[in-house]
Amino acid sequence: MSTISNHSVNGPDIAAEPPPSRFAAAILSLRGHWGWLTSLFLIGLGAKLGLIHRFGTPLPFWDQWDGEGIDVYLPYFQQHLSWANFFEPHNEHRIVFTRLYDLALLLLNGQWDNQLQMVVNAFIHSGAIAGFGWLMARLMGKQYWPWIWLPLALALVLPFAWENTLSGFQSAFYFLLIASGVTLWGMGLHEAGSSRWRLGVYAAVAALFTVASGFLASVAVVGLTLVECLKQPRTWRRHRLTWGGCCIVTISGLLLKTDVARHHQLQAHSPGEFLAALDHNLAWPWISVAGYAVFNLMPLVLLGWMYVRAEEKSPRAERMILGIGLWVVLQAGATAYARGGGGELPGWRYMDSFCFIMITGCLSLVLLLTRYCERFWRVEFWCVGFGIWAFIGLTGLWWLNAQVWKISLPEREHYHNVQLETTRAFMATDDPHAFQDKQPLELPFPYVEQLVAGLRTPEIRGILPACVRDALPVARNETGDHAFIPNGCLLTKTDPPTERSWGSYSAQGASACGSLESAPVQPSTLPYLEIAVAGDLGEPGLSLELIELASGKATPVRLSALPGQQWLNAYVRAPAGPFKIVARDASETGWLAFKAPREMGRLSYWAMQLVDVWRYVTAAGLACLLCTMWVRFVRRPPVLALGGSARQ
Repeated sequence: MSTISNHSVNGPDIAAEPPPSRFAAAILSLRGHWGWLTSLFLIGLGAKLGLIHRFGTPLPFWDQWDGEGIDVYLPYFQQHLSWANFFEPHNEHRIVFTRLYDLALLLLNGQWDNQLQMVVNAFIHSGAIAGFGWLMARLMGKQYWPWIWLPLALALVLPFAWENTLSGFQSAFYFLLIASGVTLWGMGLHEAGSSRWRLGVYAAVAALFTVASGFLASVAVVGLTLVECLKQPRTWRRHRLTWGGCCIVTISGLLLKTDVARHHQLQAHSPGEFLAALDHNLAWPWISVAGYAVFNLMPLVLLGWMYVRAEEKSPRAERMILGIGLWVVLQAGATAYARGGGGELPGWRYMDSFCFIMITGCLSLVLLLTRYCERFWRVEFWCVGFGIWAFIGLTGLWWLNAQVWKISLPEREHYHNVQLETTRAFMATDDPHAFQDKQPLELPFPYVEQLVAGLRTPEIRGILPACVRDALPVARNETGDHAFIPNGCLLTKTDPPTERSWGSYSAQGASACGSLESAPVQPSTLPYLEIAVAGDLGEPGLSLELIELASGKATPVRLSALPGQQWLNAYVRAPAGPFKIVARDASETGWLAFKAPREMGRLSYWAMQLVDVWRYVTAAGLACLLCTMWVRFVRRPPVLALGGSARQ
């Protein structure tokens, strides 16, 4: 009898490969998702950058002056900043992460720049939504990605939440979305005590330091687990640890919330006002249509009903969608209570949360039509109803965004221009009368005494953005000719008397020829300069240069377009040492005018450059989408039967 060797018939034993690390597993799980996720991220980012390009401003606005400048930056530069400063309440909120994040950007940039914050916020929000899309594709099945992509792309591209996009300080709402989503995923979908459950606990605690309603993610987890117990009553013991953790977080959130007396007038003062405001919130995007909320929530409620009635094991995709839906309802209720005075319509800043009514509704329809359609009586009837729901939702989005483009954004542009003009006037004159007789929205901060005190503080004055920063002192070198005269320019809109410039347009018109050479200008403390230019710079015979005194190196000032009869900002790298400005006009038909340079931080410059190429970012996203669709639907068309199951 032959002996059996230690080797199998197929060859020698091969040691089992070790399981991949969690990081490697996460990377592998992205296979098949890269194309559409990249397109979602880039299209959303490009749309946000385009909105910033059109309406953004580096000037801090309202809550930034006290929430950032007075509460964090001033103590930092005066060397008495402590951790307590970050945890101090801002209105009803404890915006710890926003303050840490904004201070980090300030220190990296060397300058306080609202537009830089907007740009980084755009990356954060677009990345968070793309990450949520990847998660839902993992839970529902990657074959459903087009139906996941569409509502998420609408949520990123459409400007209904423009207040968050156009204010760097609103990053708290993006941190809220991230922390709440991780809380629902970690604590709502995983076994208590597991590593992912613990990650959810950490996120639940972090949510307390985003906005005041951050604790509602924990409340939503409790609600989700109670629905699970309704479906499977014997599982209640598994959730005791989750309930205990959520109760602790909820109580902590209520204790951390502060009462702001001046905001009492914004609160709902009766059940009628509360219910009216709640109806507006839940009817999103038809926020002005009374009673629409009932029909708007139909897909989510129907999915919940099917989920509870189903006998099979609880699918995680349904649980995640229902958890988010419950969270949105709770957020709508909290907003109706805190900002529902008079049954008012919701503010634009809350709509990055409310849009998840649309997102969860769309995802609910996908699951209802693929997993549960055989349980419907007269499927055709339900398909018609779902189609009506989708059509009304799309028309609501059209109406809502029409209000943004026709009313809100033009108002925003007007108020920004007035804020910029009044702040520059104060910086030039140190006269508080520059802020008098202005509406609150025409002021960068509605409390004028605090604003004036902050602008007079050397620490705040030294970190202001280029648009209102003190310009580098520039004086004429009297050895030159006098072709360039003070305020020698022809503008469509006359400059305020506090603005100063030099130009070659005079009583002779544009025919004057000559040059201007400035006295030595001290080196910039920041790496870039912003120089406002008007006229015909770029035409033959007209030039503007910065010449470094030590080396004689010339840095030409160039523009991508002719400014004409308005000011257009040019951006150049600052000379390393002292320099002089040399302007030349050798044209008898053209003229040139410029203002003194203002310093700009490196990240501010990069943000400006990125905003300028928003069209290319969007185009890259569309290219990724087209490539993905070609690969998935042309080269390898999917087969997805109605009612087919998806990978969990």
